[in-house]
Amino acid sequence: MILGTDIAPYLAGPFLGACGLLAVAGAGKVLRPVPALAAVRAVGLRLPRPVVIVFGAGAIAAASTGAIFGGRTALAVAACYLVLTVFALGLRRRAPATPCACLGSSSAVVTRLHVVINVAAIGVALIAASGGPPLAQVSGRPLAGAVFVVLVACCVKLAALALEALPELTTVTREGTT
Repeated sequence: MILGTDIAPYLAGPFLGACGLLAVAGAGKVLRPVPALAAVRAVGLRLPRPVVIVFGAGAIAAASTGAIFGGRTALAVAACYLVLTVFALGLRRRAPATPCACLGSSSAVVTRLHVVINVAAIGVALIAASGGPPLAQVSGRPLAGAVFVVLVACCVKLAALALEALPELTTVTREGTT
């Protein structure tokens, strides 16, 4: 058996978390494309607004199909996170004070943790590509399924806070101690 196939069922939760975070990021770009467009321009790209919106919609589609079907559709999730990682590294290098607007916010900047979360999501998605539907782990067990979904939602919220609120909190803390 392929190593990923053996591990994939155990990574169903983290993979669904990665899909949830990607869907939130995509929705942020679709609903509020202007902050993301400003970040794109800060990196030196001159993309029109519709491209940002289409990427956001594509991220939502990849996240949805990955969460529902798993398997090879997880490769689309990995590809989206690869694009986001390359972009985050470019923004961190070329315009580190520019907000990334990854989740629709206009204030959070890219941090090392941001890049680590993206890279981890790539790895989880690549392994998940060798497995089946992530929710198959809890099929036929409604109570376990409900708990599983709630825990995944909590993980998505914690990751979003780590990307959005933690950089701002760190800045305020540093300013308060000086």
